[in-house]
Amino acid sequence: MTKKFKEFRIDNSILESYLEEDISVDLYESKDDPTKIGGVSNNTKGVLHELLVGKFLNNGQPMDKHEDENKLSPQQVHDNLKAQIHPEDYKKIEAKAKSAAEDIRKNLTSSYPDHSIHEVVWTSKPGDTKKVTGVSASQKEDSSDIYVTTKHKKTGKLLHHGISLKVSDKPSKEVPSSSLGMKSSGSQAEALFRKHQQKIKQKYPELAGKTYSNSEKRKQWAQENPEKHAEIKKENYNLLKAVAESHAKELQQKIDSGNHKSVIDHLRDVLAAKTTPAEESGVATFQKHTTYVTAKGAQHNTSKPGQEYEGIFNDPSNIEVKSSGGSVHFYHKGKKFASQSQKFDSQSDPLSNLKSAGKSTGYKLATSPASTPSSKTGAPKQPYEVKIHG
Repeated sequence: MTKKFKEFRIDNSILESYLEEDISVDLYESKDDPTKIGGVSNNTKGVLHELLVGKFLNNGQPMDKHEDENKLSPQQVHDNLKAQIHPEDYKKIEAKAKSAAEDIRKNLTSSYPDHSIHEVVWTSKPGDTKKVTGVSASQKEDSSDIYVTTKHKKTGKLLHHGISLKVSDKPSKEVPSSSLGMKSSGSQAEALFRKHQQKIKQKYPELAGKTYSNSEKRKQWAQENPEKHAEIKKENYNLLKAVAESHAKELQQKIDSGNHKSVIDHLRDVLAAKTTPAEESGVATFQKHTTYVTAKGAQHNTSKPGQEYEGIFNDPSNIEVKSSGGSVHFYHKGKKFASQSQKFDSQSDPLSNLKSAGKSTGYKLATSPASTPSSKTGAPKQPYEVKIHG
């Protein structure tokens, strides 16, 4: 199976289970199983969504580029994943992707009525976005899963549209926005993590030996020793809580001392709230397109993360940082707008690595385009409040 992990981000559906307010609950990885309905991993759901949305935007034809990191074409990746899940699960994934593609097409047609879709490509690995836009960008800087290129019907001018595709089975449009490495969890995170692992290895010395030197063998040990693994999970939660507490204090100290830029830069990573290099160069647009499910069926939301929080970021002295459980929460004038939840790569691996995941709460404060100052007046921008309810 081809898994799609990107620098500082992975498909959002993998992250959903880690973003509960109290993350002490047991977390188990989903696995693909073609013999039962519901036997589909979150990673497979996410990658198939990308490939199928691209296909439907491409007039029903599979995207012919780009290959993934294993040199497999989009169609080959699709076929491999389809074979690993139940046909009924595939039908549900396909239906949501088709609906998402129709929504994206409608939005592009409305925004660019003189353009038609010229090309659709999959941008799953480092360097793919540059092949489209000509602008260098890391996957942290440009998180587009696909690029749709439109062509002006008369002039032939091309415009590229990067799209970060999010899909969820839950009834909220506020899905995970980022996956961050340990370095994004504060200056004390690594030391706390090393101390935590040493404690586990001292208590269960067999895990320190060569016999359990890889993740799969440690997972097997955990299955064979459920009571010991339960104790490790308790220690895991203690670590997550300690990291969140130390990180929240560190960020609040930066705000109090006037080191606002560091905190805002961090929040841009947590919320993926940035303009892409291609946007800044004027050759592309960028949007986050979220598909979620309510009682009415598949629903869609389009947003521009690089513009939605500027009213908050321009008022850093009114940002407050707190922690609860294993999460760091960010508030603006008392209203929570973001959370960063500490997590492990795997709760099934007793020695899993530490990471974190960011998510918006739905409260956003943008800067009204109507109040953007002219170069003559230099008048300050007036923020307006945007509340989005899932």
